[in-house]
Amino acid sequence: MGASTKTTRLVMTVVDVREETEECRTYRFVSALNQEIFPYHPGQDVKLYFDTPYKKNDFRLYSIATPPTKADYMELTIKSEHGQFAPYFLAQAKVNDQYVIEGPYGRFLSKPLTLIESRALDTLVFLASSSGIVPFRCFIEYAIDKRMDVDIWLFFVNRTRRDLIYKRLLPNLLAQYSRLKLLLNFTREHEISEEELYESTFPISSSLRRRVDLVLGRRLEFQDIASRVEGWRKAWYGICGGAKFIAGDRQLGQDGMMQKLEKGGVERGRIEIDSYGTN
Repeated sequence: MGASTKTTRLVMTVVDVREETEECRTYRFVSALNQEIFPYHPGQDVKLYFDTPYKKNDFRLYSIATPPTKADYMELTIKSEHGQFAPYFLAQAKVNDQYVIEGPYGRFLSKPLTLIESRALDTLVFLASSSGIVPFRCFIEYAIDKRMDVDIWLFFVNRTRRDLIYKRLLPNLLAQYSRLKLLLNFTREHEISEEELYESTFPISSSLRRRVDLVLGRRLEFQDIASRVEGWRKAWYGICGGAKFIAGDRQLGQDGMMQKLEKGGVERGRIEIDSYGTN
C-alpha cells in the first residue's frame, strides 16, 4: 500500500467523545457533507483546524487513530501537552461540533506495510510513549481487519498508571490479534505490585496476561526488547513519542530509544521515527 500524495479537506462532525485520561480524549468524526474519507495508510497524519485564542484557523498535525478499513468514520486521540492548541480544543470540542480535517500527510509505517505485503517481514517492534501509541493502535487494528500474519510487539512507556491511554482498548486488541504482545513500562511507579496494577488499572483475563509484561520504576532499556523479541535483528522498529523519548537528553546524558537500539545492534535502516511536539 503506497502513501497517498494527494491531500483533501473535509468538513467533519464530532459524533462521539471518549475520555482516555484526565488530559486526553478520543474524538470520532464523520463526514458532515456525505463526502468519502480520503484514502490513507496506518501511520499517516491529518491537520485538524481550530480557532485558538492565539490564532484563528490554527491547526496541528495528529496521527489518525483508526485504520482505513473503518471507512465510515475517523478517530483522533488528542492529548494536552500544555501548549497553545490541544488544551483549548479539549475544553471546547463536543458532540455535533464541526471541524475541517485535511490529509493525509506523512509516510510513517509505509515501508513495513510494503515489506509485509511482499512477505519480506514477519516481526514488528513498536516503541511508544504517551500519545505516541496512536499510529500503532491504527496499525494493529488494520492488522486485525486485514488478518495479517506477523508478530507485533508493543512497548508502551508512561510515567504512571494514570497516564495510560487506551486502557480499555488494549485488552480488546490483545484478544483479537493473537500475535500481539504488550509490555507496559511505568517509569514512576515504584510502590505498586504487578497484581495491584492489573486490578486497578488494566484488568485482563489470565489467558491474555501471558502476552503482557510489566516494567515498573525504571526506564525501558534495549535488553528489555532483545530478551523478549526473538529475531530482533531482523525486526522492523517504529518509534513514536516526544523528542527526548526518541533522541534522548544530551544535557542529562540520557540516551533515547534511537540510540539504545543502535548501540544494541539494530541497523539504522530498520528504524523509523515519528515525533510529536507540544500541543
